[in-house]
Amino acid sequence: MSTRTRLACTAAAIVPLAFLAAACSSSSSSSSPAAGAAAAGTQSSSSASFTPPAAPSTGTLTETGSSVMFPLVNEWEAGYVKQYPGIKISTASTNSGTGITDAGQGLVNIGTTDAYLSASQSSKYPQVENIPVGVDSIEVIYHLTGFTGQLNVNGPVLAQIYDGKITAWNDPAIAKLNPGASLPATKIVTVHRGDSSGSTVMVAQFLNITDPADWSASQVSSTPTWPKTAGGLAETGSGAEVTGVASTNGAIGYVGGSYSAQIAKAKLSVAAVANAAGTYTLATQAALQAAVGSFPPAPANGSELLINTKAPTGYALTGYEYDVVNLKQPSSAQANLLQNFLYWTITTGSTAPYLNPVNFTALPPATLTVAENLIAKISS
Repeated sequence: MSTRTRLACTAAAIVPLAFLAAACSSSSSSSSPAAGAAAAGTQSSSSASFTPPAAPSTGTLTETGSSVMFPLVNEWEAGYVKQYPGIKISTASTNSGTGITDAGQGLVNIGTTDAYLSASQSSKYPQVENIPVGVDSIEVIYHLTGFTGQLNVNGPVLAQIYDGKITAWNDPAIAKLNPGASLPATKIVTVHRGDSSGSTVMVAQFLNITDPADWSASQVSSTPTWPKTAGGLAETGSGAEVTGVASTNGAIGYVGGSYSAQIAKAKLSVAAVANAAGTYTLATQAALQAAVGSFPPAPANGSELLINTKAPTGYALTGYEYDVVNLKQPSSAQANLLQNFLYWTITTGSTAPYLNPVNFTALPPATLTVAENLIAKISS
């Protein structure tokens, strides 16, 4: 495989107060963290099972991890700092693996990840927990000059594309999912994340669930051993994934729904993905809500797989996004600040002005309670 790696820009800066997104101003002006939690377009409704401590007058929080989460984390930073101007929050777009490792090693207060902690990660970092903070999707993007229709794909076809068994866009297996479509004979170029990516975990879980013969359980990883495909590209970060697909005719890749604006700007197309009910859906907020609503509430540790929903209108590549935090903080002030901020993100920060621009949807009420209980466990 001819593999090219592109490094995505990492943004790591404390965003000044002046850099507040105008869309967030109305929801962040309340003095109560829970204010506005039931805004239109969201599902969260706090059960009041946990009352967060007041935020200290000054303090600092650091975050790194998921590039999928990064656009939303920046919205949260702006809104929270407007409400609590004595607080400084630094954010960095790296990847889910880095978020988990840095939080586990105490290098940051919050690590963000698209995939919950694996058994080995929980064993390695027993002092950390993953807290669900929102619902997002992974979208299948492609660049196919000359094709203007809506492309349908399913798990087995994606698995065989990434496994190198399907190599052209007019392959009969793809044509079968797209009856009547005029598919060109363009060679397929696979694009995947070359770094430790939670998005990759979600895609690998979907491929394994739907086609274990072509995508084995051993390939469910944030850094799987990718099969050799002609011209395949490895990209670092979600932004580079978009760029890699945009720069190569015939390319196919995957990226979080929070990058929809970048996908549109790059003039890329998004495939409809088959769910377990056999329906092809796009990652709309309604489809995400249908998907998450088809699964039981998250368990007490917050870790739940939402892949391949059986809901006819649900989106197959749906998942919780997580904050990874240390249960023991160095001081009561730091614990109070972390609890206050995390609670704010799943209440005030989970209203339409924050979620809609990045195509997230809020936690369902039962999982919101799970998240509150996990936040309540943080102490000094």
